[in-house]
Amino acid sequence: MKNFWFLILIFSTTNIFSQTTSFGENLNTITSAVPFLTISPDSRAGSMGEVGAATSPDVHSIHWNSAKLAFLEEEAGFSISYTPWLSKLVPDISLSHISGFYKLNEISTLSSSLRYFSLGNIQFTNDQGDPVGEYDPNEYALDLAYSMKLSNNFSTGLTMRYIYS
Repeated sequence: MKNFWFLILIFSTTNIFSQTTSFGENLNTITSAVPFLTISPDSRAGSMGEVGAATSPDVHSIHWNSAKLAFLEEEAGFSISYTPWLSKLVPDISLSHISGFYKLNEISTLSSSLRYFSLGNIQFTNDQGDPVGEYDPNEYALDLAYSMKLSNNFSTGLTMRYIYS
């Protein structure tokens, strides 16, 4: 009889702890700061599943790994990209990216980039749905990087980033 009541107690507490809320009751808020930094600024890395750190060096390497810039063979480079973000859902959200590099000598490279994320036009309403104002939020990040080749297969990089959100 003791075992019977013990099993009843175990199963009843398991049932209590296994209850969950329905999907509509949970808020799905973004808990990370400046999530636009995780969006790929170049189509090459974006089309390969955001694996820009595992690719050969190019002008967009400042976003992924600035140490790759030391292995660039060109003297200088410049790139501009524009990405309409989630254009099927919202028409006015976009990511713009400008980056460039200059080889100071055979082993060191200086690079800079500007990333601008426009969140479009957001309309604020009160509890009754009446419009109370509009806001055009944006975020940007300015990067400055220096990279140095230490050997034929090893390099290091230092990147400073200013973020406005």
